[in-house]
Amino acid sequence: MTDPKPQLAAWNQAAYDAALAYARAGLESAEQLLRLNLATARATLDANSRAARELLAAGDSQAALATRTKLAEQQMQQAATYASSVYEIVSGMQSQLARLAEESLGRAGQSLASGAAEAAKSGPGGEAAAAALQSTVAATNAMMESITQATRQFAALSEATIKAATEQMVRGGRKD
Repeated sequence: MTDPKPQLAAWNQAAYDAALAYARAGLESAEQLLRLNLATARATLDANSRAARELLAAGDSQAALATRTKLAEQQMQQAATYASSVYEIVSGMQSQLARLAEESLGRAGQSLASGAAEAAKSGPGGEAAAAALQSTVAATNAMMESITQATRQFAALSEATIKAATEQMVRGGRKD
């Protein structure tokens, strides 16, 4: 019988490495969102300052109304741009996490397959255990492929929906 300790240590190390990769991906995305929010806050402060000056400089009610309409359109465009940027960051993180999960599961599947091969060599009953393990690995791989495909389809649909909503939001602010 083979000693399972090295195999367990390798699995623990792989799980630890995967957890670190997930944490790093999360921190990178959080950093991107923080930078986006700070830049948006600065831009909003500058835009609102300009808007107040423009409204104060308007000579009559018609000019003030035209200025207010223009400012509302600009704010709608800024909001749409912000929403699109947030979506890109979140979508990028989702893609990165999906890639990391695929890699982790691929390594786990290879490890299980090699464990099954060793189990088959280990003695009586090993071949049945190996066949059961290989069947489990094949079913898991098929399930993960199905989940990956569904995730990609969902991401494509989400991207199309966000783009359409953004375009509608910008068009809704304009009086074409």
